[in-house]
Amino acid sequence: MAGMARDSFARPAVRRERKKHFSVARRAAGGDSSLKTFKAKDAQLIETRKFEGTPPKRLIFIGDIHGCLPEFNELIDTVKYKPGEDQIVLVGDLVAKGPDSLGVVRKARQLQAWCVRGNHDDRVIRWYQFLQGPAKGMSDSDLKSLGDSSGLPYDDFKVGKEHYTIAQSIPSCDAAFLAAFPAMMTLPAPFSEWLVLHGGLDPSKPLDQQKAEDVWTTRNIGPSGPISTHDEGSAWFDAWAKAMADLKPTTPADYSKIQFYKAIYGHDAGRDLQIHDITKGLDSRCVYGGKLTAFILPGEQLVSVPCKEHVSSKDD
Repeated sequence: MAGMARDSFARPAVRRERKKHFSVARRAAGGDSSLKTFKAKDAQLIETRKFEGTPPKRLIFIGDIHGCLPEFNELIDTVKYKPGEDQIVLVGDLVAKGPDSLGVVRKARQLQAWCVRGNHDDRVIRWYQFLQGPAKGMSDSDLKSLGDSSGLPYDDFKVGKEHYTIAQSIPSCDAAFLAAFPAMMTLPAPFSEWLVLHGGLDPSKPLDQQKAEDVWTTRNIGPSGPISTHDEGSAWFDAWAKAMADLKPTTPADYSKIQFYKAIYGHDAGRDLQIHDITKGLDSRCVYGGKLTAFILPGEQLVSVPCKEHVSSKDD
């Protein structure tokens, strides 16, 4: 009797597990339209930062870290960061390519860093929201089958690659921190002429008409507008400088108008460090064996530390 009782309880459990497996398999085969049509939550386009209490003595802007936690720690020590007196500002791409993406995000949270979203941060966020949403409970093989049949919602989703792996393992508190990064950040006085972003800007449009995806992917301005490569057109920061030359420096306030801003950004490892009068490009190829660079206000000081090579070729 005891054996029969155990069996009578076991069979419904087996049936439930088989039903669940069948349901997941159907979803992987394309039976659930919410998988293909899923859209991640949009990033905030512009965040207007305010200081709480006494303004910091220094703003310390740091270029693309890409999971290079030892170099991040070394740079923080080298600039002699002082909690309560300094504010760390990260220009995006905290994650991917390097050895410890989760460690970098955790460190940024501990530092209460201000951050903007980079293209690699964005891909992890989209994966995380997909895996926590319509793809919840699906296995690697189910998702790979979905990808093989063009059933994933984004063309840049690759099952088993690093963005997917990071999204699978990132704690919810760190994922929420990453997802809160805006595309652009404006700063309070006495730094209000500065704008922080990851990629580039279209100088023909005011800030509130920029597209968030363009802001974290743009490298050049071509005949049809922002592009993510160097293949045509010219560097966006050259076009930005020309547009700003026709404007008088003022205290920017109206995002619906084209106004004067100096810009601090990252993203463009192919061009390496780019320090010009009104644009400061801080991607100094950290993950490729270059340097990790900080730009400090006031004073416009540059501080760098050497980095190990973790990736041998540049990509997006």
